Amino acid sequence: MSGRPILQLYTTMSEFELLHERHDRTRSTSKTVTVDRQALIHILMDHARMLEALRKAGRVEIAELD
Repeated sequence: MSGRPILQLYTTMSEFELLHERHDRTRSTSKTVTVDRQALIHILMDHARMLEALRKAGRVEIAELD
C-alpha cells in the first residue's frame, strides 16, 4: 500500500549524517558545536513539522522549561 507520506523532511540524509559526524568529533565537555547553518534550519523545520503532526494525532507531550 503506497500512500502519501505522513511527514516530508527537509533534512537530507547527507546533512543528517554530517551533523552526526560533527557531533561525534566534538569533545564531551564542549558546550557548543559548530554546524552548517542550513542543516540546522532543516532540522528545526523537521522538528516543527513532526511536532505539528503529533499534535494533530493527539500524541505529544512537551516538557516545560525549568
